[in-house]
Amino acid sequence: MEKRILENRYELLEEIGDGGTATVFKARCTVLDRIVAVKILKEELARDQAFVRKFRSEAQAAAQLSHPNIVNIYDVGEEDGLHYIVMEYVEGTSLNDYIDARAPLLPDDAIRIAVMICDALEQAHSRGIIHRDIKPHNILMTPEGEIKVADFGIARAPSTSTITYSGNIMGSVHYISPEQARGAVVDATTDIYSLGCLMYEMLTGQVPFDAESPVTVALKHIHEEPTPPRVLNEAIPSVLEKIVLTAMAKNPIERYRSAVEMKQALVNLHPPDPKSRRKKRNADTIVIPSLIDEGDDDKLARKRKVKPMGRLVLVVALIGLLAGLTYGMRGMIFGQEVEVPEIRNLSAREAYNQLAEAGLKMEKIGEEYNSEIEAGHVVTQDPEPGKMVKEGRQVRVILSKGPEMVKVPNLVNTTLSDARFELKNMGLQLGEPENIYDNRVPEGNIVSQEPRANRQVPAGSSVDVMVSLGPKPEQTQVPDLVGKFEEEAKSSLQARKLAIGKVDRQDSTEYFAGQVVSQDPKSGLVVDKDASVSIVVSKGPGPMPRTVPINVTLPTDEDYYQVTAVVKDIKGERLLERNIYGGGDEVKLTVNYYGKGMVEVYLNGELYKKYAV
Repeated sequence: MEKRILENRYELLEEIGDGGTATVFKARCTVLDRIVAVKILKEELARDQAFVRKFRSEAQAAAQLSHPNIVNIYDVGEEDGLHYIVMEYVEGTSLNDYIDARAPLLPDDAIRIAVMICDALEQAHSRGIIHRDIKPHNILMTPEGEIKVADFGIARAPSTSTITYSGNIMGSVHYISPEQARGAVVDATTDIYSLGCLMYEMLTGQVPFDAESPVTVALKHIHEEPTPPRVLNEAIPSVLEKIVLTAMAKNPIERYRSAVEMKQALVNLHPPDPKSRRKKRNADTIVIPSLIDEGDDDKLARKRKVKPMGRLVLVVALIGLLAGLTYGMRGMIFGQEVEVPEIRNLSAREAYNQLAEAGLKMEKIGEEYNSEIEAGHVVTQDPEPGKMVKEGRQVRVILSKGPEMVKVPNLVNTTLSDARFELKNMGLQLGEPENIYDNRVPEGNIVSQEPRANRQVPAGSSVDVMVSLGPKPEQTQVPDLVGKFEEEAKSSLQARKLAIGKVDRQDSTEYFAGQVVSQDPKSGLVVDKDASVSIVVSKGPGPMPRTVPINVTLPTDEDYYQVTAVVKDIKGERLLERNIYGGGDEVKLTVNYYGKGMVEVYLNGELYKKYAV
């Protein structure tokens, strides 16, 4: 975008960010002579008046927030169809870059950051505003280490409807709450869940759920439990792990009910006082009672000589008492022995819990590909199950990464020898080839393959192929000539080495003059080369234009849809409509067509309905 000034006030200097709904520019406010950030709504969304109204109202609500840990919103405006928000410009970096450079973060660092985010959320939630997109990209960090939460401009108060933008949701899917992924009503605990995911990533260097497909990640948020953070990073205190997992509870009522409650849990994590530890050790000291009777002062004053037999009895009693105490306290002194449970084939979380019940700890020492054990489950354990070990011992485990997946190469139009060599290099193998006649692919080259190109399959899998035998001898397929103009039809026949047969002409109100009305033999039949194909050509007058209304009722699964409608008839394909409508709206189309036609309606690029006209 060329440098310009919005509303005679905001001079756009340079683009500094681009997201699913808006583009962000660094700008200068000429009135107050300060640097600001200007977020401009994307053009395709700016055309939707309903969306613009919500954009402005939600931005104005967010502008009421004023807090040191929130990126402040200064202004909301519109000029020449450009809808924008003016906000505080923050020097520094994003938390995403900070995590990439330093993860896993020290627990104290992660707690410090999370507490400041809680402060920001507390301020927003107290005003009835839910952020709904807490993620590292939306958390800014100043050079002094202060945290500022951004993008409250797309936040909103809880309601029965939720605006869903596919680009935004996909970008945030690693931090999305289960209720958000299901499209259910959200409340403040949605932000608590996302903060829990963010803390998980800060402490382990990994997002809690990951997969190649965003939809798969969203389903994992709904149905799966995360690997306990301490399995990935032993430096995490168990109480901090509990806070993270509480924030990430699937059921919102099991999470912290507010940002204040979560912040309090975090600030309560103080290391124990050394003096208190000394007192505890002293309190645990065992005092052995004296075996000598204590009498009055006169008796204590008198020294009595103990006879040898008395000494012997005293020594034997002391030895017996000490032996009994030692036997009774052997668990405390030497540690209790426990049996190692069988945890192979269990998920990391199940294994962690089972070991904890047995008084043991789990240490992940690696991961490996395994085609028989599900990803995230235990492949090997050391010590082996059934062994007796001291309570508190670490059980070392290797987790499965699932089968090693390989992307299938594109083999179509390659030779068998080239295909076999390429598959071997990829860790795959060639199945038993099958032969087929094919008019398009040269003899000896591959016509098709299964699995298809770019599919992910386990290493060692076979790829089956069909190999071309070339065209079927002395035969060819009759092309479809109906609707083509006469010269184009003759060219199609020549390309197939077929001859033009008898050409008749007749009046037609379905096809324009010069278009083929019918053919003999029909298209798709296999005939000998040089065979003749007769055609009937229209003399006109051709079809009259017709108009028909079509009403399309949109589903309510999404709040907004990009609706594209095209009409296909004998004149070809034409764009009928392209616009954004709300879920549940009724789209009224007026279709002009010639002859017989078809109207295809697409929602967000996917075919929704077809209408024959």
